[in-house]
Amino acid sequence: MKKLNGKNVLVTGAASGIGRLMSLYFADEGANLAIVDINETQLNDTCKEVESRGVKCVTFVCDISNLEKVKKTVQAVTKKLGSIDVLINNAGIVRGKKFVDLSIDEMRKTMEVNYWGHIYFTKMVLPQMIERGYGNIVNIASSAGLLGMPVLSDYSASKFADVGTSESLRRELKNDGYKNIHITCVCPYIIDTGMFEGFKPFLLNPFVKADKAARAIVKAVKRNKPYVYLPYGSIKMMTVLKLMPARLFDSILNVAGAGRAMDSFKGRD
Repeated sequence: MKKLNGKNVLVTGAASGIGRLMSLYFADEGANLAIVDINETQLNDTCKEVESRGVKCVTFVCDISNLEKVKKTVQAVTKKLGSIDVLINNAGIVRGKKFVDLSIDEMRKTMEVNYWGHIYFTKMVLPQMIERGYGNIVNIASSAGLLGMPVLSDYSASKFADVGTSESLRRELKNDGYKNIHITCVCPYIIDTGMFEGFKPFLLNPFVKADKAARAIVKAVKRNKPYVYLPYGSIKMMTVLKLMPARLFDSILNVAGAGRAMDSFKGRD
């Protein structure tokens, strides 16, 4: 989708972090925004900033883990703004607890938000794109969707699911002849939004700047890229390391600090 001017973009988790920034940068491209979050106050603040760019913006407070609420939200977006051209599945949560300390309900909620929330919106929006024959869907996964991390078992599980679904759907659409419906899977290292406050960066791997991540994703939509790795070299190296024997793989990661990276995790509400 080389030009975004006049296109309708739906962004979940748009009240803060890269969701807010992406909304602003899509607006800078001339796109109209439908922004979704559970934080109404911050969502309205984002909307004001978007509208200051001279484009339309509509807000929707929605718990994306609830299928019925997602259905109603997509119906309302379509009624107010029109068909959705670009869907950004961005909203997510992280708990930062060891597997033995996580309750079943906590693990289920992580999957419901980080994975099922993305599925719900995709299921509601994709038929519109198939009918028109074009569209872009972006799933914000994580490097933790490529590498299982201690103290992130539920989060990694949700992001591995995101990565697998993105790849399967991309290939499926291509096989079925929908060449103008593009799926982009974003796998960033830790982004400095505060979501992972207390996380200790790996050796020689500082946090990714939120501004850089948001701009890279908007650029990826314009170029119809299937993957976004941030930073590219580090994430690709991670996939190469996984070809090693598990004992050596674990040792290298521990030397880099990955084994204890979550020891001081605080996160944010």
